[in-house]
Amino acid sequence: MIKGNFLGAAIVAIIYTIYILMNPSAMHSKAAFVLALVILNALTIVLMAFAFKG
Repeated sequence: MIKGNFLGAAIVAIIYTIYILMNPSAMHSKAAFVLALVILNALTIVLMAFAFKG
C-alpha cells in the first residue's frame, strides 16, 4: 500500500522539478540547476523505496 507521506512528497518533488525546468532563470548557475534536479530525483527514489518496502 502506498503511504500518504510518499504521495505528498512525490507530488511536491514533481511540481518543483517542473518549476525548475520551466524557469531555468530561477537558478543562478548550471551547477545549481543540475544539483537541484539530482537532489529531487534522489529524494523521490528514496521515498519510493520506503513506500514500497515490505
